[in-house]
Amino acid sequence: MDVTTRCGACSTELSRDAAGCPHCRPGASPLHRGEGRSVLGVCSLLARGMGVSVTWVRIAFVVLLFASSGMGFLLYLLVWAFTPARAGAKAPLQGLLDWVSRVANTPVDDDAPRWERRV
Repeated sequence: MDVTTRCGACSTELSRDAAGCPHCRPGASPLHRGEGRSVLGVCSLLARGMGVSVTWVRIAFVVLLFASSGMGFLLYLLVWAFTPARAGAKAPLQGLLDWVSRVANTPVDDDAPRWERRV
């Protein structure tokens, strides 16, 4: 007897040993720099996302660094700033933006006494 299940998204019948529905796009996992980090983890993040060896991505970044007169380093820092270190964590730039938002939205009480220092 063949045991089947149904896809929750499109209701297609699937065999018991199917990894996922071939018709539905599998849910993308959130990007993070986690495992296999050497310096900041950007190359391991990109290697996991593209499905290649991290060594090839590191070689590509070194070539890009020399070929672009240092713009590869700026790209590396931008990817680092916009991706979190762990799944569910905040990116380094997001922490800074949250702090600026809190400071900017702090209510100012105009009736509060002001202190002046006279010299």
